[in-house]
Amino acid sequence: MSARNVILIQLRNPVGKEEPVPVLRVFDDVHMLRLKRAFFEDTLCQVAQIDHTDVKVAVAPPTRAVWARDAIAHLAERFPDQRGYQTLAARTEIIAQPVAPIEERSTANLQHCLSNGYRHVILMAGYLPTIRAELIADAVHHLSRHPLILGPTIEGGCYLIGVRSDCPEAVGLVSIGSDVSYSQSTASLTEAGLSWQEIDLSYDVSHQEDLEFIVREINHCRFTGDEDTARCTEAVLADFMRERRRAGDGQGVPDSSTN
Repeated sequence: MSARNVILIQLRNPVGKEEPVPVLRVFDDVHMLRLKRAFFEDTLCQVAQIDHTDVKVAVAPPTRAVWARDAIAHLAERFPDQRGYQTLAARTEIIAQPVAPIEERSTANLQHCLSNGYRHVILMAGYLPTIRAELIADAVHHLSRHPLILGPTIEGGCYLIGVRSDCPEAVGLVSIGSDVSYSQSTASLTEAGLSWQEIDLSYDVSHQEDLEFIVREINHCRFTGDEDTARCTEAVLADFMRERRRAGDGQGVPDSSTN
């Protein structure tokens, strides 16, 4: 451990019939993994900008750990002049896990970080390609004033949870990654008599509307002069659209072009 703060990215990895993200089931396994890799790399791009913070990536099943390592290495290759990407591998631990219910993984991941002596733990989803680094940094700062924070999604889930080491009783009551994780978490916390601070509403890729939201966010970024956010996702979606057009089928994938 080299920092008091840690950001732990919890990936939902299985594909095919086991795929937990409904919108991605319209793709075959190859395209599904390409899009997941793009989501993850773009999320990492924002996490890499947070200084003085360790990073952990929880991957299930264990055979997918190399996939996460390759994504980190790919960022260092793509952006050789950006220090944050060059140091990311050194401050990142890959945690290989068995496939298990979201709630169990969230509990295990939070316990892992707190038992390793971290003061502030941010548990976040791994498919947030347009999330702002400022939002993640604000979440870390919020933990200096609030022992527990929740980041709700539009559908009613959680994309981010922040737990301070003096609030270990929240572990086991909160989770991320499902459409009901926010309502379940808040109900459990209320029953236990615990309070929390809510941060900005965002999303965690799950349904078609989330993909459309991402495309709108990318287009807005480009319109405002931001050429960096979600570049990997934009490129993969553009490739998919070209493939669909060649095949005569433009259904299912939102157009991410800004023209």
